Amino acid sequence: MQKMFFELIQVSLGQLDCLDRAPSEGEWEMLHEWSKKHGLTALCYQGVVKLFEFGLRAPQDLSIDWMAEAEEEETGENEAQQIPAVSHPLRRMLVDRWLSRNGASLTEKAGERRQYVPSARLVLLLLQAFEDFHAGTLTLKPVVDCFTLLQEHGDSLGKFRDGSSVPQMLQTFGIWHFSQAMMWAAQQVCLLSADKMPVTPKTAAGRFLLEELTGGKKPWKIRLKNRIRKFLMF
Repeated sequence: MQKMFFELIQVSLGQLDCLDRAPSEGEWEMLHEWSKKHGLTALCYQGVVKLFEFGLRAPQDLSIDWMAEAEEEETGENEAQQIPAVSHPLRRMLVDRWLSRNGASLTEKAGERRQYVPSARLVLLLLQAFEDFHAGTLTLKPVVDCFTLLQEHGDSLGKFRDGSSVPQMLQTFGIWHFSQAMMWAAQQVCLLSADKMPVTPKTAAGRFLLEELTGGKKPWKIRLKNRIRKFLMF
């Protein structure tokens, strides 16, 4: 089922033409639920529409609900990227210094507003994902967001005004191994090419991360063990 969900994401992103097989009615329901759980309702609905051309059709009532939910999700997705609320005092101090050193050079004009440049967007995205992961609230959406950003800008990420690079800041902020895990996850979920990644993907860490995001509820002993692994691994 997980494989099919990843395939739906890949179809939605234009990385794959069609699913390996047609979902059953129950599987369509599960794909819909997973898309909602991971904040990917609108994206995955694009895949549902594309699959219609291949004769793979979601149940009509489900498709109508999915479309309505996709429109609602898209309406709420226009907020500007925020600075993550970094929980660790030392990391928060390092982030504040980096923001102060680079100032307005971290942003660029986008229509009527300003947004962070791709390099800064990636660092902030990974910082927020790191915080969410340790809070137990991370979903697959940041993994997909990493893919989307890197697919367009991965081979042209520039340095910051202070001369630092994305890899250097990921190391400085102490999220290097986590970032490697995120790259591996983006590779598995979205088929992100290695030449678009700012850091080399790490299989063991990525597999653990992905299992935490998609493995469902676990017995308390395993949850406790995995919580310890989080801090040791990342």
